[in-house]
Amino acid sequence: MSRAPRDQSVYTSPIMRKLASASPDLPPSLRKVADFILRHPLKAATLTIEELAQETGTSPAAVNRLARALKLSGFSTLRSTLVGNLQDLVSPVDKLRQEMAQRPDGGFGLHEQLQAAEGNLSATVSGNAPAAFESFVDALCQARRIHVLGFGNSAYMAGLAAANLMPYCPDVIAISMEGGNENAAYRLAAIRKEDVLLAISLPRYSLDTIQLARFANERGARVLSITDSPASPLVPLSKQVLFAPADHPVLISSNAALLAVIEALVAAVMTRNKEAVRLAAELTESVMSYLHLPRDRAAGKGRQRKD
Repeated sequence: MSRAPRDQSVYTSPIMRKLASASPDLPPSLRKVADFILRHPLKAATLTIEELAQETGTSPAAVNRLARALKLSGFSTLRSTLVGNLQDLVSPVDKLRQEMAQRPDGGFGLHEQLQAAEGNLSATVSGNAPAAFESFVDALCQARRIHVLGFGNSAYMAGLAAANLMPYCPDVIAISMEGGNENAAYRLAAIRKEDVLLAISLPRYSLDTIQLARFANERGARVLSITDSPASPLVPLSKQVLFAPADHPVLISSNAALLAVIEALVAAVMTRNKEAVRLAAELTESVMSYLHLPRDRAAGKGRQRKD
């Protein structure tokens, strides 16, 4: 299976940047087409104008109007531009979805899940430029306080991100873990311009996440987002964004790529911290008594402490 080259960033290509910047101001029917292309760039490049209109619930005329809004002559030029931009990419999730549709039972198992995860992880590599990732890490390291936000399934991922960043950052708060959206708003009330709001949201997007990100912007704080594509409503509200594609043939969204991005951020922040090794050793030592260890290792630890 061919893979996207590691130096290619899908969403920084001229056509994708033009779509992402134009999308918020487009009429509703044209925005539907633009958002579909941003979320499914490879699939959009393989569809006819009628198929694209059907997928987006619009019309061929709307597809052509989008192309002209992008200063292109029409759909054929838009499609050829997409094909040229994405010729090295494949979408295992789309291929898997088509394969499942042809099965009598439409079954889904571990092998299919790993295929879907592989596709999203590959798209994550091609969808994020290294410079964007480094800039994201810089903002986390320089923040006075990091507020981590996520609702729905993203609440658990936000809690994981906050818990793992805590040992290596001055002040990290998971603001959406207890008490629902009202308490999250209370915790965010004191956010300042020296702070960062790390907002996490995958489809279906939480309206509360968007509203609180807007509030953080109004307070002058830097909003960093992890979301699935440039079509996400978090993108216009964010100073920096990392993309974690969440396509899945069965579920509403997949967290596999999101987890990988969170782990990459934690590892990068940890290695930026000059005392990271000492902190990690102290953390390991502090929880040692709660862990199951083989008898010989546990005895060795006891002798070391006595010595």
